[in-house]
Amino acid sequence: MRVLLALILSAIALDAYAQEAGVQPPFIATSIAVVVKESCCIWQKQHVPVPNSADREALEKLRDRAYRNGIILQLQLDRDRSLKFVDNTSVGESCEGYDGCRKHRLIGYWPNHRQYIVEVDLWEGREAYLVSARDGHLLPVGSPPLLSPSGEYAIGVDDSIGYPNGGSELIDLRQETPTGIRLPGLPACPGTGQQYGLRSDPVWLDDSRVEFKGISPFPNDDPTAKQVLRIVNGKPEWEC
Repeated sequence: MRVLLALILSAIALDAYAQEAGVQPPFIATSIAVVVKESCCIWQKQHVPVPNSADREALEKLRDRAYRNGIILQLQLDRDRSLKFVDNTSVGESCEGYDGCRKHRLIGYWPNHRQYIVEVDLWEGREAYLVSARDGHLLPVGSPPLLSPSGEYAIGVDDSIGYPNGGSELIDLRQETPTGIRLPGLPACPGTGQQYGLRSDPVWLDDSRVEFKGISPFPNDDPTAKQVLRIVNGKPEWEC
């Protein structure tokens, strides 16, 4: 039944479905995401136990503003509205061998920025969204981003071998609507060896510099190569 629902919703024209819901939604890529005139989640908080799911911990912490009903993840928005993500899987919870699979999992919420972080599991790889609690606006990012100490920026790293640095970006959070700025390729400091990808563990050194630590997804990369990104006038550039 759940698979059938996902297939039916996938087949509906996006604009038509938005019109039926009564509010123009922010559709991005191939995720099914609809803004509806429905408040969430006071009744659920009081009467419905949090289901056992991959995002149960986050849902438990955000019971007053997030709820899951099977394949549907619902997030509270302003003005008694909410945004609903609909998972699309082939059989049950599995994405195995299904190229169109998308499973949306709530990771957390930044109250100062009023942004939800939603990770999307795919058959191969992952991606994420920042979701505005004001209006449901979606900002696609390569992976769940890491906030800077001041909260003015965040960094997201796409560590997929198939698409190295394809979704890695700096996210500017200084305005109400976040913006993503793609990183400028790979660092190329003099004297360093081969670098096909960024190391997968970003660590903020201060409010304007982030270092990429850990192990490169490419085994022959130079482990000593400097990978420090700095922010100059709101723009990312590599530091040597």
